[in-house]
Amino acid sequence: MTLSAWAAWTAVAIWCLIFLLLIFWAFINSLKSYINFYQDPLFFPKTGKGYGWNFDNYVKAFGALKVMRNSKYIEAPQMLVNSLIYAGGSGVLSVITACLASYVLAKYNYLKWVRSLWGIVLVTNYLPISSSLAANIKLLTDLGLYDSMIGIMFWQCGAFGYIFLIYYATWKSVSWNYAEAAFIDGAGHFRTMLLIMWPMTRTIFGVLFIQQFITLWNDYMTPIIYLPSYPNLSYGAYQFQFSNANVDVATPPIQIAGLLMLAIPIFILFMVFRNKIMGSLTLGGLKG
Repeated sequence: MTLSAWAAWTAVAIWCLIFLLLIFWAFINSLKSYINFYQDPLFFPKTGKGYGWNFDNYVKAFGALKVMRNSKYIEAPQMLVNSLIYAGGSGVLSVITACLASYVLAKYNYLKWVRSLWGIVLVTNYLPISSSLAANIKLLTDLGLYDSMIGIMFWQCGAFGYIFLIYYATWKSVSWNYAEAAFIDGAGHFRTMLLIMWPMTRTIFGVLFIQQFITLWNDYMTPIIYLPSYPNLSYGAYQFQFSNANVDVATPPIQIAGLLMLAIPIFILFMVFRNKIMGSLTLGGLKG
């Protein structure tokens, strides 16, 4: 390998090592007692009275992950269900809409009205719209979609954003000759897209869904603002840092344990689909 390649691989290896060391540090400290953490926050738990490996920190953290809503607590199991529905449903819809919109703009850009849609793409991607929060809440309320899981899924499935741009580049790399061959055999536009073109991009579809799922899994602002009756685990973890009422729970080791529990599903997701994530889009050839 060249010197630049060695330098790049070395930088990546060092970055991965630092990241793994931080996770290992968090795991070790999540098993310490409150006293042990402040006496020695760097090394393994000490042995002796008041020390040792406190695996029950995870039990305490799981029990403390709860949010007060309508005079009752919503605990971790229900927040887990909310997280799966919110991240899974919104993730699928956002990737599907981006896939369809990018396909039209990438493959039918010979039409003037399609090319004019690029203006909308640029506005939605680059124009700051943070001041539209009040308008969004008013619109969702008027439509009866505020504080609705299904409503927020459709509200978040906008066709643009980074998912659109990545899928647009993917469609550009797929030869239009496949579609023309399908048209000759009598297939319509939608059938061609669904049965001929889309299967060649399933890898990127899965990767984008997993990326969006992880993003939404860690999203706590949207449930706070738009889904007050459906707090997810990220919102529970956000509130966890303010759990000062119970002194035994409001300690760094237990709070670290709670945050690591939040990361476990994402780790499992990555391990299950790691081959898909690390894979590449492979296109076949045309027969002569």
